[in-house]
Amino acid sequence: EDHTLNISEALMKKEEGQLFSEISKESITCIEGIGPKQDVVLEALNVKTVEDLATYKYFLLARAVVTLSEVEKKDGRPTGSKMNIDKGLDKKWESKSLSEIVEAPTSAIEGLSDKARTLFDELGVKTVKDLGKFKYCRLAEAIVEASKYEHT
Repeated sequence: EDHTLNISEALMKKEEGQLFSEISKESITCIEGIGPKQDVVLEALNVKTVEDLATYKYFLLARAVVTLSEVEKKDGRPTGSKMNIDKGLDKKWESKSLSEIVEAPTSAIEGLSDKARTLFDELGVKTVKDLGKFKYCRLAEAIVEASKYEHT
């Protein structure tokens, strides 16, 4: 093989030469920077593998809100619009703009338990934006997505 691509700075030494699909099934501790503290926190959130981290529903919702907020126009909602993400937000945040929601505490996300919010706080994830840009989730998501395109 004459390939030169690698993600060596993101992985523990043991996983550096594996296929993306193999890494996806590994424990989250294979990601460089996820130490014992992060591991305990993420396992408490029922996130055990790289794939679990990539598909963590609260991260995916937060990432969607962050991305969509970038194209939101202030006071640009058309009269009669039915667009909403009510099923993903705490009631008091349902009528807010995407720009307001990204700055909201993680408690704005419906279903994210008090325990989960406390655990995320320990990792420095305090807002919806922080969760949507959480580097470990983004890295895991990229690994899982890349695995769909590898030749095994």
